[in-house]
Amino acid sequence: MTSEQLTESQAPPFFSIVIPSYNNAGYLRKCILSLQKQNFSEWEAVIVIDASPDNAFYVASELSEVDKRIKVINKEKNEGTHLARKSGVARARGQYTLFLDADDELTDNALSSLADLASLYSFDILHFGTELFGEEMPASTCSDILQLSNRDLPTLHKSEIAFSSFTSRENHRQDWRILQRLYRTDLLKRAFSLMTGSRLGRGQDSYEWLVIASLANTEIFHNEMIGYRYYLGRGITTFKPMSKQQFAALSTNYANLIRVAFDYASKFSTFDLMPCVHELHRRLLEMLFGDWYVRLSDKDKLTTLTDLRDSFTREDIATELMRLTRDDAYSHWDAGDVFDVNARYVQWKQIAEELMGASSNKQYELYRSQVLRHFLDLQTRNSMANRTIRPSSRNLLSIFHPFMPLFRSIKRKNK
Repeated sequence: MTSEQLTESQAPPFFSIVIPSYNNAGYLRKCILSLQKQNFSEWEAVIVIDASPDNAFYVASELSEVDKRIKVINKEKNEGTHLARKSGVARARGQYTLFLDADDELTDNALSSLADLASLYSFDILHFGTELFGEEMPASTCSDILQLSNRDLPTLHKSEIAFSSFTSRENHRQDWRILQRLYRTDLLKRAFSLMTGSRLGRGQDSYEWLVIASLANTEIFHNEMIGYRYYLGRGITTFKPMSKQQFAALSTNYANLIRVAFDYASKFSTFDLMPCVHELHRRLLEMLFGDWYVRLSDKDKLTTLTDLRDSFTREDIATELMRLTRDDAYSHWDAGDVFDVNARYVQWKQIAEELMGASSNKQYELYRSQVLRHFLDLQTRNSMANRTIRPSSRNLLSIFHPFMPLFRSIKRKNK
């Protein structure tokens, strides 16, 4: 059930702006102010209050009383951003729709610039530029995200649109966030009607964009028009430490995203969408292990590996673990260290090999060969001329003895 403040008798606006809001009332006024400051007035804002525990509904209601272009949907049950967007799209009446997070803003004159472009070009999706402000985020991360977000591509048609996001060709890849894009509203309504009605979590944009992109005929790029003001770090994207319980929930969430993407692609017949889903699988797994590497304590890193078997295969886990073994060994080499038989990268390599067992895949073997090369590079710095890359089998057993029950548990539960 929802309580709604929507006036359907008004003439349809040119733009609908869908704004999910949960626990971000402190930013909501400034977000809406960025709309009210626009020099283009034919818009409506559909604010979806997702049973927010703060006073977001009060703020939104107060704003809507003053400005009738602001519509409010107040959900009595928290359902997550995906379903909030789904509700907002269903109520959108504009010719074009864009998404705006409640803790972000539009830049000055963004809507008039988008309206000008819409009058000049025919498109299903218009990708425009963003500016980014990181809050407690590494500068390198902000730079990488901004570069990808503002990458210009030639006009794309049909299957090219989906493949441009779900490709391993980095220089030809566009982002998969559904922000900083202007959509034909009828396309969005069709896409969201086909999406899962289940709750999704972090990474949901990847699935939503997969569905939208699969249905679009034309996407154009005008990233020189900076229209979105993105505050990275205010939302769920963060590098703060996480507990193993939070990590387990994240792994379950990513596995669910992959599942619903496979379900959609299996029913989609316009072109073969499965390669995109396989790439989505690979990259979500890479993102998950990025959090594993950066945000978990070393103690929790090992204990969470057994839980991952519920969501991913042994090959998935072993391949990503070998990738991070490579990265960790290289970071020690880059810091001027020597090879250390007790280092965590040695432990991780052994665990990855135990998990992989007799199986293998091309990517895993590539990472493993790189690991061995880094081990050799570290070994050359060792002052003991006769020291080898591998300790004796007896030393290995003594090192990994505490972890053998973990290895056996993983192997036993994945048979």
